Amino acid sequence: MSKKNQRRKADRRSVEEARKITVGKMVRLLLKSLVFAILLTAVVMILTMLGVPGLGQFWVQMLLVFGAYLLVYPILMSEFRPSKKRRGAEEEA
Repeated sequence: MSKKNQRRKADRRSVEEARKITVGKMVRLLLKSLVFAILLTAVVMILTMLGVPGLGQFWVQMLLVFGAYLLVYPILMSEFRPSKKRRGAEEEA
């Protein structure tokens, strides 16, 4: 088997392994999501109490939460993405 095919197989295997749902991954996802929600709620509450214009409206708050979630989504879901290998790793193999 050529090195290219071996590399493809190894990459495919690592992607499949990363996507497997385990209890540990789900617990870490839950904890990350919980911390994110608590921090974002605290920030929105503080900004509302400080009188930032517009944040008293429900829909503005929802847009802020949605925008923040889109920014943090890659961090939250990093458990289900294959890890990137070091540059020197492919030369060593």
